[in-house]
Amino acid sequence: MILDANQILALAPDAASAKAGSQLALPRNWSNLGRNDAALWGECQGSGKNPYRTQIDLGEPAFKCSCPSRKFPCKHGLGLYLLLDAEPSLFNSGDAPGWVRDWLQSRQDRQEKKADKAAAKPEQSPEAAAASLAQARKREEKREEKVDAGLRELQTWLHDLAREGLASVRSRGQGFWDAIAARMVDAQAAPLAWRLRRAGGMLYQSSLPDAEQLAAHELASLYLLCEAWKRRDRLPPALQADVRTLLGWTVSQEDVLRETAVTDRWRILSQTVSEDERLRVRANWLHGVASGRWALVLQYAAGTQGFEQALNPGTAFDGALHFYPGAFPLRALVGQQSEVRSLADGPDSAPGISAAGSAGTGIGVGTVETSKAGASIDKLLDAYAHALAVQPFLDRFPALLAGLVADGVNGVNGVHGGGTASLRDAQGRRIDLHPSFRHSAWLLALSGGHPLTLFGEWDGRALLPLSVWHAGRLYNIDTDFIV
Repeated sequence: MILDANQILALAPDAASAKAGSQLALPRNWSNLGRNDAALWGECQGSGKNPYRTQIDLGEPAFKCSCPSRKFPCKHGLGLYLLLDAEPSLFNSGDAPGWVRDWLQSRQDRQEKKADKAAAKPEQSPEAAAASLAQARKREEKREEKVDAGLRELQTWLHDLAREGLASVRSRGQGFWDAIAARMVDAQAAPLAWRLRRAGGMLYQSSLPDAEQLAAHELASLYLLCEAWKRRDRLPPALQADVRTLLGWTVSQEDVLRETAVTDRWRILSQTVSEDERLRVRANWLHGVASGRWALVLQYAAGTQGFEQALNPGTAFDGALHFYPGAFPLRALVGQQSEVRSLADGPDSAPGISAAGSAGTGIGVGTVETSKAGASIDKLLDAYAHALAVQPFLDRFPALLAGLVADGVNGVNGVHGGGTASLRDAQGRRIDLHPSFRHSAWLLALSGGHPLTLFGEWDGRALLPLSVWHAGRLYNIDTDFIV
């Protein structure tokens, strides 16, 4: 399918590229425009003698340009795609020129070579495989010993903190938390270091509501994780996998792709991009039309590089996902993707979700079609409670809620919950918005006081909206609401 302007701009590596691409999406900048079912191409005159040759593989989409930019996609690729969305009649249909055909063929050749290389990979002899397995197990046992020692020390630290009370440690400053965090890094349990620093930081943020309660909740979760690690051999295998992941063990993509695939039409309901040191992390929430499964697909890109797979909020694709092992599996990899389409292409692509569901499958709650919008909050709370019973360490839970009205937006129409913005249903019940959410006014302006259908992440106390469905369109808050 051909993406719309918002979906195209979501592919930009940064705001500057999006702005520059928009400025290039004018007919006077382009010549030799053409398209067919497979590709899109054109030439853009730059500062040099020869125009830049720009081409797009519409199947993914993938971009190539002869300009010297190291950004992917570059402003020329974005401008060409945006021009197609704005004025498709400018593009001649027909055979692609040789430079486009050569590029498409080279892409196909690389994919075939990659598949052949994977198929031709020699198998290890039984002796070599046994030796490799023994070495891996030895490394594993050594790491487990380090984690054992580190978590024993952490539990002692937590016992001492419980006796003293959180109020008594405020005067010690962030260094008090950084010391135990550094010990977790030495114990090869680095994720706990980040959580400890976060818990300490909560106490020094005067603007954060219920800071001590939030910090105590985080520390209680860490204590529970320590207990789970001590009893790991008695846990179900799926929950063991969750505990190990929380302590820093990783699962290779090859192992994940060997998990049984879930084939479905997957709707992309939200997308957010964050910075993690030198990496950009893109989080995509997907929902399966037939299976009702929720899936969180995380993508990584270094610097200004583009993301490997094109996933655009407001679209759906037929494909197969492979889920990471866990008691309540949410994170997944895309194993196969085809037939990308817009959510507006048909009634089966609307974001309505069956109200039925179970924690074992990760089915969401709420439905666009229901006339009893108040039940959506009840279903969210029931589903979340069921999920916690299966996996008590969940830090985010997908929720699609219908019939909610933006209320208490930064002093507009009053503020509920002591300064926390909220949403209310038809019965007047409210759920708080997450303190980090900064776009409440946009929700109010979009709804005009009328009920909305929102998708977001629920943490047991507040909802972080990520997208909103209004007047037949899905607005992705990370991009559509930020100016």
